[in-house]
Amino acid sequence: MRGIGRFLPGDDAHPAIGEVGRLEEVEEERIEVNCADELVTDVVAAIRAAHPYEEPAIDVYPLES
Repeated sequence: MRGIGRFLPGDDAHPAIGEVGRLEEVEEERIEVNCADELVTDVVAAIRAAHPYEEPAIDVYPLES
């Protein structure tokens, strides 16, 4: 899903896009995936390694029957 992300880099930030203290808007894509429980840690680590932001938004929801 495509959308617009907004963020405000703080004084101690080193933003890949934008400037410290200035609200920034960028086009973003939301990606949803399903993975086995034992792979969640590796998947989150891969997202963090590939993401240009200092702190990507990641939500993990367990699926239980």
